[in-house]
Amino acid sequence: MGIHGLTSFIYDNPELLKNYELHDTRVVIDGNNLYHYLYYSSHVNHQYGGDYDHFANQVRQFFGVLQECGIESYVIFDGAYETNDRKLRTVLARAKERIHLAAFISQGMKAKVLPILTHETLVNVLTELNVRHATTSFEADNEIAALASEWECPVISNDSDFYIFNLTGGFIPLDCLNIHRHVKKDNSGKPEYKYVEAQIYHTDNFVKCFTGISKDNLPLFATLLGNDFIDSRVFDPFLASVKLPMEQLNSCKRHIQIRRVLLCLEDTGTIQKVLQRLSRHITKDKWEAIEQLIYNSVSGYCKTYTNLASHFGDSSLITHSNSSLVTYGGKALPNWFPMAFHKGQLPTLIANAIVSHRVILPTQVESMKQPSAYTCSAPLRHIIYGILLLHDQCDKSYEGTELNKDTCIEEWNREVKGQKRLLVKPVFSLTDSKPLPHLDSIPELPIEERRELLLCMLDCDKSKLTDLPDELTLVCAAIIYWVKHAQPQVYYRHLVAVLVSIIKLLIIDTADVSSSHNVNQDAQTCDGKNSSGDHEFIMISVLGKECPSKHVVGARSRLHKFTATPTHNAAHQFDASIVHGFSQFQACLREIMYLNKLLLVPYTCPGPAYIFNGTFAYQLCRELRTRKQPDLFILELLGRSSVFATFYNKFHAVVLENAPSEFFLLENSARSRKKDKKVRSSKASNPVCDSARIKDESHSTSRSKKAKSTIKIACEVNNKFSGLTIEDDTDSDLSDMEMY
Repeated sequence: MGIHGLTSFIYDNPELLKNYELHDTRVVIDGNNLYHYLYYSSHVNHQYGGDYDHFANQVRQFFGVLQECGIESYVIFDGAYETNDRKLRTVLARAKERIHLAAFISQGMKAKVLPILTHETLVNVLTELNVRHATTSFEADNEIAALASEWECPVISNDSDFYIFNLTGGFIPLDCLNIHRHVKKDNSGKPEYKYVEAQIYHTDNFVKCFTGISKDNLPLFATLLGNDFIDSRVFDPFLASVKLPMEQLNSCKRHIQIRRVLLCLEDTGTIQKVLQRLSRHITKDKWEAIEQLIYNSVSGYCKTYTNLASHFGDSSLITHSNSSLVTYGGKALPNWFPMAFHKGQLPTLIANAIVSHRVILPTQVESMKQPSAYTCSAPLRHIIYGILLLHDQCDKSYEGTELNKDTCIEEWNREVKGQKRLLVKPVFSLTDSKPLPHLDSIPELPIEERRELLLCMLDCDKSKLTDLPDELTLVCAAIIYWVKHAQPQVYYRHLVAVLVSIIKLLIIDTADVSSSHNVNQDAQTCDGKNSSGDHEFIMISVLGKECPSKHVVGARSRLHKFTATPTHNAAHQFDASIVHGFSQFQACLREIMYLNKLLLVPYTCPGPAYIFNGTFAYQLCRELRTRKQPDLFILELLGRSSVFATFYNKFHAVVLENAPSEFFLLENSARSRKKDKKVRSSKASNPVCDSARIKDESHSTSRSKKAKSTIKIACEVNNKFSGLTIEDDTDSDLSDMEMY
């Protein structure tokens, strides 16, 4: 993102950055850049699918410090892909690189792949903290620069493009922002104000440091260095002709190129003179296209107007008339759509699908031998595409039409370790022939009708979900959908790990243990039972608070060991099959959340920070593989007499009623694995065994086949899922458990 090598060049010239006390001001923050920065700089685990609760805490801490210092934050996110496709090559290249990085991680190597629900988590926390945020129609850089210039306040980002914009309020790189509160005191020692230490950049500093170049030439300077829209290699022959003094050649290759561009602009001056000189080094057949790219790139840094300010003043001012979003066919969108999108209430996948008929799915950490983790959620995306394309061509029939980009969505997905482009045909009616709603009619539908429609899309029976609070209806439906549609199927322990992750994040971790009422709470009330003994589910928001503190503390203590980052070595290798199952869950959860938003949120749903922690789920899933009685083990973890165990049993029962045992893979026998390992070890150390094996090969083969067909299954009669675990030689599940 931005201009390669420019940030390090700026840091190598410290006079370009000035110390600054940031306080009592507005700031405009690059949202996409922020969530990448916070996730990686905070060292939040990403190898196992995302530790969204830890990331959410980092976001709260970041904005908490800014708010303490009187800083009013406005977070701006990128919108849809540019319709002119000028950045398509860059976007596809990054998607391909993401596949390669995900493959490295799946093989146990180190790399960085941002989990797919990170953006969703950030938006949820911003809403929780009442931090103002918006999504632009397309690329956000120009809008951010224009808004900051209008308000004369700083921009905060790590995108090197902001070194080029002439920002009145300056540019603060995220790397130069020390997120700690400081107190400024006057001469008498009395506090004056709270502030954050930072370093700030102004274009004035740049032109003072490098005389001969004007602020007007900075966009051309950035273009000749190459950016997201034009490849720097185009200018290599031209820049090679620029001779530098010997003392400036003691730098890296990229910094030498930057020096050459600066010298060229000092010598040449105007863009017309630079282009005239540049044209001598580029063939005539390519020059016209390159010249146009240069002008487009330069103009991109010069936008001076945005309507974002009116959005923060009155969101009703944003309609189809002043939003640049239109359908792929050029049709205006209903007023509610751009309003919801610009307020961050609709995801960019939906905007990309309706505006450009193109969706690029971000690869997750998953098994590269298996189909993409998005395969299981494909039917959900087909429904989303159907609702959107109905608006674009509501007066036309799609029956018998040719598959092309006018009638389909161009979807880019992973295939093995490469990219595959598919034309996806939308779905316009559900399995019971019920038609999908039009965009125009969605706001007019009663909430109950939208709820019924959403569960129908998920092929989920509402009557079988009535025992759960409304807050968990959509999450439960997502889990059921995932289990029933997973390709390959998941293990029962995958399900258990997700259920416990939700209980931990949504209830146990949020419970208030400081209240004396919790400690003295009657045990009968804690178990969620009324005077008649009938179980009643209480609201999720209160559930944790109605449990004794000792139960909360005990459950947290027992679950804590599964939050530690796993150590991988030859004996304990990274298990991509575990992560792949959870990646499929995230794909289903994401698409279901998107459908819920497209239907104007008929169901409230907890954010990813209250649903999934990849490290915890991975560790628990790996532990459950060694347990003979996983359900008993989980009840001991949660505390048998606690409301957590009661809640788990009910949640578990609802899921299994809708997704019974045939949807799960059977576990391999732990005893067989141990025997195989022991036999291999003894054969390796005893050459006599090898000769005996060769001599009696046919007999041993037939005996082996017979043994495989008579595996002994250990299960409880009253637990239909205990049969999913094969008998092994492990010690008792309770050997390392503390009883409660």
